Amino acid sequence: MGFVNNKSVQIITYLVAIIILSTSAIYFVTGYQQLTDESGAGFHEIKGGSENLQATSDLDKSQWSEIDLGGKVQTLFFIAVGIAYVPLGIWMLKNKDGKKPYIIAFSGSLSLIVLYFLSRTIDLPIVGLQGDVGTIDITSKILQGTIIAGSSYLIIIRRKLENKLI
Repeated sequence: MGFVNNKSVQIITYLVAIIILSTSAIYFVTGYQQLTDESGAGFHEIKGGSENLQATSDLDKSQWSEIDLGGKVQTLFFIAVGIAYVPLGIWMLKNKDGKKPYIIAFSGSLSLIVLYFLSRTIDLPIVGLQGDVGTIDITSKILQGTIIAGSSYLIIIRRKLENKLI
């Protein structure tokens, strides 16, 4: 089998699954923070022409509903991603031979990274142009990059094992 043995494939599989479950936890925490931040307390930013305005209760209902819709969509998105990562990580741990969970992890994590960069560079419908980049953002993107790298490796190794090239 050359430089690859079943033990190293097993270890990498466990590491990728742990990283997926950790990323799930980050998305759950972010979703929870979004829920608690949308309580209505404090200031909210709204778009006002070419500038952002800090607004209080003087906003009309359409402006508040626009803010609330974008926040709700983000919150639901974070929770949905967190939920989706859990069975994917478990599937990896239970799946001994197939490549499907790794292909899904690769595709899903890559899509989330692309969506993140798009949300920081163009004005997306509902959520708008996001300007914030925080520690949680950077951490989750690093973990997702690791998921992509680990899944890629496991896809290649499993393909070679199927074809008995190793």
